Amino acid sequence: MRKCFLLLAFAFSLFYPLSKGQDFIPMLPESYAKSCTDRHCPRKCTVDSLKVNLAAGQHPPRFDDWDNYVKGKSIYPQLARENGIEGTVSVLVYVSEKGQVTKARLLKGLGFGCDEAAINLVYAMPCWTPASNFGIPVKGKKVLDISFRLTHE
Repeated sequence: MRKCFLLLAFAFSLFYPLSKGQDFIPMLPESYAKSCTDRHCPRKCTVDSLKVNLAAGQHPPRFDDWDNYVKGKSIYPQLARENGIEGTVSVLVYVSEKGQVTKARLLKGLGFGCDEAAINLVYAMPCWTPASNFGIPVKGKKVLDISFRLTHE
């Protein structure tokens, strides 16, 4: 009986705003963004498989000119270049209702200065298109995968 009540209360809290005029966009708990190494986990959960299921009318934050923005920046750290470090850094980006990056959190790093370079790149970004809930801008978050690849000449 108690489990049924808790489940009903949880479901109700997902779909009913806490106060009048408060906007709600569902966000996955940060624990989903980590790799699952528990032996009871039915499948491997990685950052690459992180998907957000949004209801109709809800949109995650986005940055439209990502490719051109990254191409214009020389962010490869010298230490990583000298040691031949290549890979992908995953950063969880929190975006405000105004489209500004308010927080960036490292989910998967490489070391050798790549993590700091990726975080600095995210904080230096111009405004995003904020997440929206039925056309109203709301806070949101998104995972960015920033690749570090050496060009072999």
